[in-house]
Amino acid sequence: MIERIGFRWRLVGLLAAVLVIVALPYLATRSSAEDALNSRDWVTHTADVKGSVYRMAASLRSSEAAVYARLAGAPNNADLDERAVAPRKLVPGLLASLREMTRDNPEQVARIGALESLANGRMALTDQALQRLRANDRDGAFASMEDARNLFPIREQIKEVLDEETRLLDNRRSQARNLATNNRAVLLVAALAQITLLAIVVVVSERQIASRLRAESRVADAVQRSQLIVQAVREPIAMLDRNLQTLLVNTAFAELYGFDPERDQKIPLGKIGNGAWTDTALLQRLTDVIVRDRELWDYELTQRTVDGIDRFVVINARRIEQPDSVDPALLLTVSDITARALVEQKVNELNRQLEGKFEQLSDVNRELEAFSYSVSHDLRAPLRHISGFAGKLESQLGDKVDDRSRHYIDVIRSSSRRMAQLIDDLLVFSRLGRGALRLQPVDMQSLVDEARALVETDASGRHIEWRIAPMPIVVGDENMLRTVWQNLLGNAVKYTSNRDRALIEVLLARSPAGDYEFTVRDNGAGFDMQYAGKLFGVFQRLHRASEFPGNGIGLANVRRIIARHGGRTWAEGETDVGATFHFSLPASDLTAARTGDT
Repeated sequence: MIERIGFRWRLVGLLAAVLVIVALPYLATRSSAEDALNSRDWVTHTADVKGSVYRMAASLRSSEAAVYARLAGAPNNADLDERAVAPRKLVPGLLASLREMTRDNPEQVARIGALESLANGRMALTDQALQRLRANDRDGAFASMEDARNLFPIREQIKEVLDEETRLLDNRRSQARNLATNNRAVLLVAALAQITLLAIVVVVSERQIASRLRAESRVADAVQRSQLIVQAVREPIAMLDRNLQTLLVNTAFAELYGFDPERDQKIPLGKIGNGAWTDTALLQRLTDVIVRDRELWDYELTQRTVDGIDRFVVINARRIEQPDSVDPALLLTVSDITARALVEQKVNELNRQLEGKFEQLSDVNRELEAFSYSVSHDLRAPLRHISGFAGKLESQLGDKVDDRSRHYIDVIRSSSRRMAQLIDDLLVFSRLGRGALRLQPVDMQSLVDEARALVETDASGRHIEWRIAPMPIVVGDENMLRTVWQNLLGNAVKYTSNRDRALIEVLLARSPAGDYEFTVRDNGAGFDMQYAGKLFGVFQRLHRASEFPGNGIGLANVRRIIARHGGRTWAEGETDVGATFHFSLPASDLTAARTGDT
């Protein structure tokens, strides 16, 4: 109890120190960042105020210069007139902006007000001078301009506004420097705290190492006790390696199958118990457990043990990680359920469940057939009507049809054909999910060559370089896998149509679990990986139909076919660089024989 309380206080102290070390630099850095942003904002504010004042002064000077030019005998033109009246359009807006920017400074607002009065006076006298010029009263116009210069001196007022902004900016910069000095002091304190915490961590670590050594000793004792418990359990238990050879068995397993732990070491499971473990299906399932990290639950098997009795057993297995090895192990448990009444009851229950699921599956198939019939017939009839009546409309119009009407009719026809094609593709997609798999050995090399020959007929005249690796024989539905290759190679040819030299690669690899991974790579248009999740959806497209034709159903068919074969599909790509599509299929003995794998 005392150690636990001491540990809690040490943990609280450590957390407090970490909080100080993290919080102080964070607050100092955040304060510095905010001060920098404020300084930048005030510099920008001062520049905006000064810029507005300078623009107003320049506009007034330009206006007055234009009037004096007219007085000096310059010819009348639109540019001088525009310059003369420009302040009336520009100055009010600039003054309003200045009032808004300086509203937090009453003194500056007052200066802006005085500046506004002077500017309005000068503009009024300038307008008066222009009116006298239009009346050919040059002397009067000159007098008005002189009055504007003498009665409304604006230069000193502008200087006061600008000096005030400069003074405010200097004050704010001084405050920012003071805050920066304080932040540096805080960072120095945080650095000292970090050094102190590091020293504390070193001391605590040394203590923890000693404590861990004691804990490891206790763990070793616990492991020994666990082994004693396993040996005392009356249910047969065995631990096997990757090759299904024994690593550890308990006493119950040794007695049931005649296994001598002291004499028999690393014995294959199939050689234990005088043929009790020679069931091929069971050995394959156990291999799947250790290789693919699956689990085997309640596998029923009849075994004749060394005592000559036929026993009905239930076998469970799962993969476990060994603490002293990188290779996993298989934990196997055997339960004797020889009582025939329990077995027959379970079989009957399973049969009833199977009959119920068969009826459910039949209902689903009937509903899908009805849906397919509705799509095939009920939706096609309106499309035929649309297309047919579009043709009749064109015939009825005859020579009276103009280009726009002909365009509309063509759009109706092409849309009808596209809708019909979408219906066909949807029906194909639906049938792929319902039809039974006709499993047989399939030569993937022949399917690739066939698909390549088919897509090359549509790409005559193009330069396509093919790099195709040797393909294996797999177990699957030949027609469905043919569809997979035709879609993937067809897409590769289609999306490299904008390349002078297209490169298409078909590759083969093995996954760590032993599955085959097929790859189709091209150097075509590619795609953005953030939209990769849409690639295998029904009618999902990442390119415009005007760029690359298609309905967006091919990759959805590929995913459904591969999923029904127990594999998976994925893709990688980069825009304007190329795309890579992968799919995997479970390996079989035929594939290993074809490629020479062992």
